[in-house]
Amino acid sequence: MTPTHLTLAAVAALAAAGAARRGSPARHLPQMTDEERKIRPQMTDEERKIRRLWLKGPDHREQARELADTRGVRLVLDGADLSGADLRHANLSGIVLSEDELHRVSLRGANLSEANLIHANLHWANLREADLSGAKLIGAYLHRSTLSRANLSGTNLSGANLSAANLYGANLSGANLREANLREAELRGADLSGANLTRASYDEDTIWPTGFDPVDAGAVEWLDYEDDDYEDEDDI
Repeated sequence: MTPTHLTLAAVAALAAAGAARRGSPARHLPQMTDEERKIRPQMTDEERKIRRLWLKGPDHREQARELADTRGVRLVLDGADLSGADLRHANLSGIVLSEDELHRVSLRGANLSEANLIHANLHWANLREADLSGAKLIGAYLHRSTLSRANLSGTNLSGANLSAANLYGANLSGANLREANLREAELRGADLSGANLTRASYDEDTIWPTGFDPVDAGAVEWLDYEDDDYEDEDDI
């Protein structure tokens, strides 16, 4: 059963609200067939809890905050701009936020386990003490983000930009940091046991946990400060 069938009324309301703000008509939503209506009452209680809500459009801060407070709701945001949104301690397990704009969003203490944040822009985001275990942050932009004491165990951060990020005391056990940018990152007290640091880049300003040898772990020291791919905050 597709997400649309499970949340037809909810999606219709969100589409209408978004359309009203943008001054455009709401997108037509398909109605359930008779066959689907027969099947729906047979859903388990667990299936009824796991509703997926597709939010389309540029700005859904208010809806995301409201829906995140509802336990068991999974959000799928398509093209959303949540810059500066306050989502502290929100339950966003399994959320899909790939390639979305999350600049300076506050997700402190939020549950983002198993979330899809591939190529998301989390520049200056506050993820302190957030649960990102098993999440996908492949190629995510986390420059100067705060991830202190966050749970990143088993998280895929391959190719992510974590330059100047605060990862103090973070749990990175079993995390995939292959080819990640760790230049100027703060990793004191972090748990890197079992983490994959193959070809991850660091520099003289990267602060590692006491006794940790990045070279033995496969990381590579970056010496060329003229790298065009390294963007500071003023370039954003």
